[in-house]
Amino acid sequence: MIVNNVNSMANLYSSNAVVATRYSNSATAARNTQKRDELSLSKEAQSFSEILKKLRGESEVRQDKVTKYEQQISSGNYNVSAENIAASILLTRF
Repeated sequence: MIVNNVNSMANLYSSNAVVATRYSNSATAARNTQKRDELSLSKEAQSFSEILKKLRGESEVRQDKVTKYEQQISSGNYNVSAENIAASILLTRF
């Protein structure tokens, strides 16, 4: 390949170097400025967070239901139909 105008090519490369230096300087300046990240939650998110904390603090066992079923079982009044048991097994299994 024959290059006829070597000076214009050299000028082109040197002008690109000036532009690159300018971008490099602005990028360095942007990196050096101190920025603080900030987070603000909406009222809905704050409310949800409070409800979630309350739920996590609660026991997973509902003692009132446990007591009710214990009494029914011990007195012999707890009856579940075979159809309900079969339906539950099928729903759980399949």
